Amino acid sequence: MTGSTLARWSQLAAHAPVSTRTMLRYLDQIAVSLTRGSVVSTDTSMRTFGTFLLLEHPAVLAIAHLERHHLENYKRWLASDDDRVPLSATTRSMRLGALRMFFHRAIEWGWEDAPVRPLLFLGDLPRRDQPLPKALDDTDAAKFLRTAQEQPRLLARVVAEVLLRTGLRVGELCRLEADAIRTGVDGFWLHVPVGKLHDDRYLPLHPTLVGLIGDYRNQHVPTNHPLLIPHESGRPLTSSCVARLLRKIAARAGVGHVHPHQLRHTLATQAINRGMSMEAIAALLGHHSLDMTRRYARIHDRTVAEAYFTVADKSTRSTSHIRRRRRSPSCTER
Repeated sequence: MTGSTLARWSQLAAHAPVSTRTMLRYLDQIAVSLTRGSVVSTDTSMRTFGTFLLLEHPAVLAIAHLERHHLENYKRWLASDDDRVPLSATTRSMRLGALRMFFHRAIEWGWEDAPVRPLLFLGDLPRRDQPLPKALDDTDAAKFLRTAQEQPRLLARVVAEVLLRTGLRVGELCRLEADAIRTGVDGFWLHVPVGKLHDDRYLPLHPTLVGLIGDYRNQHVPTNHPLLIPHESGRPLTSSCVARLLRKIAARAGVGHVHPHQLRHTLATQAINRGMSMEAIAALLGHHSLDMTRRYARIHDRTVAEAYFTVADKSTRSTSHIRRRRRSPSCTER
């Protein structure tokens, strides 16, 4: 076995039954409260660390035997590309973050096989890559919307317009329930069910979308169907189906590749460029913190450009005024 292959739990248990039992106990514990995806990710992080110990420190047979130098070696091992595909800073941060939480919980819960002291700290986690969200600019967004509205297939238009005008995640779109559109004293609202962040929310819904969704349902959806926007066949929409619809629209619009989340970025960017508050955008997108909103709705070129030229103009006027004063003759010179 090399560093490119993670050891199986049975292999780890055969070599180090104590540490393996502790890691598996932790996975069982977090499975009670975390999503399946989070547990699977943590499982990979635990097996990665177990594989490292098996290959590099086979004498360490229990979590309680770990010392700080073992973790320093593990950080270097994760960052190396010997016999392994190099891991991104984001992946290494996830692996170390999961391990840090495991150590913290084992100590906090008073487990017998726990580190004698904290071994990993926030400063040990690599800084994650944070590329700017890829949003359509105003021109391409307008082209995309016009092309979507010209589609002969009504489902394609519904999917594109709903995503672009609401900022829904693709999974949220696919799970919308038949009664998701609600009427209030101030117009229509869209009820978004519990999803990624384990809560639901209401979004204001433009009457144009209400009419568009109503037309689609009248033509393609039985009245007793449990979903608001299913496939014409009656099956639930899938993320791959939505992605295919958007790719076809984008190709005809000539705006390059467009994926579902890009429309979410586009709405957030347009909103912030038009003066919508960060708090309102956070509520619209279903973010729990403004940090998430700043990450998804980073200020776009128009906002930056307007601020830059405003400052530049003021600076130019100020500099010109100073130069004129310097060139003006003094009273004694006259």
